[in-house]
Amino acid sequence: MSASDPVRLEMVELTKAWPGQVVSVSMVAEAGGILAVAGPSGCGKSTALRMAAGLEPPDSGRVVVGGRDVSALEPSRRGIGMVFQDYALFPHLDVAGNIEYGLRTRGVKAAERRATVSRLLDSLGLSGFERRRPSELSGGERQRVALARTLAVEPAVVLFDEPLSSLDAALRKRLRSDIVDEQRRLGFTAVYVTHDLEEAMAVGDRLAVMADGRVLQCGPPDELWERPASAEVAAFIGSGPCLPVVRVERVERDDGVVVAVTSAGRFAAPADGLSALETAGARLFFDRSAATPCAAAPGETGVFSARCVRLDYAGDSLECVVEADGAGLSSLRLPKTAEARVGDMISLRVPEAAVRILPAAAR
Repeated sequence: MSASDPVRLEMVELTKAWPGQVVSVSMVAEAGGILAVAGPSGCGKSTALRMAAGLEPPDSGRVVVGGRDVSALEPSRRGIGMVFQDYALFPHLDVAGNIEYGLRTRGVKAAERRATVSRLLDSLGLSGFERRRPSELSGGERQRVALARTLAVEPAVVLFDEPLSSLDAALRKRLRSDIVDEQRRLGFTAVYVTHDLEEAMAVGDRLAVMADGRVLQCGPPDELWERPASAEVAAFIGSGPCLPVVRVERVERDDGVVVAVTSAGRFAAPADGLSALETAGARLFFDRSAATPCAAAPGETGVFSARCVRLDYAGDSLECVVEADGAGLSSLRLPKTAEARVGDMISLRVPEAAVRILPAAAR
């Protein structure tokens, strides 16, 4: 396998159990793409990576690279490289020595090793650092050396385990662009684990959201944002409110319409959503930019009332955190001309076409 021939990585029902905790995941990183995996700390993201890399033996399941089952192979024979959160550099080697280490063990000739080191140093902004030791580098510089060392051997698959979590926001944005650029240039398949949702959505062609040791939903980032599979996913993504449905009314019209009654207001929904609405724990969802302030009184279909808890200026809009009765806190994106003040109750209208019904949790 080579970087010029992208391969697919499949994690098939990989399971690891401890007392009181089980991680059980199935995920696919498409050939030549980046699968970003996001979720809160302790949800099993890093365990999934370590099982794929062969560093953590699973209790069951398979790891398939390019159609080949590598589950029984040693980590070094899987065609998988890994960039760790804690850098894992060799302290006794300088930067060039760290980067060329894997090439040297593979018997690559000195001239080719030097050319690879020079290219990676230049592409990652480390030119002139060849003779420095890890102890002489900043955290961001050490992370870039760790990335260069992994990329030097051009693995078919690279796993990134929270590679930028210890860096400041500005450097993280710069380095995540470097990682994506290198991935596009070399063509390797990547899995990128992070607890930072913004980072995951910026890096990944596909996004998997994890919680409690399982994958809740996986798909293109815009699909998860606009069409979360459950209130659980929507709450993590923060893409809009999820109002608990307390009862369902059917309003007879020529085309038929179902009205979902929540503790915050009444909302029209498509008639074919009746079965979903009648499911225990159903939630009414709409994109956070779909609600607009209005003068209508709550009680009118499509209008709800919420208290403004926090208001942040966001340039072309206002980020308004609201509390709707029984639904907890939700973030809305309002026009910057909206007349809203912290502590006020505001009326908001949601168009019928924007309403979706979600189960409480992923099935």
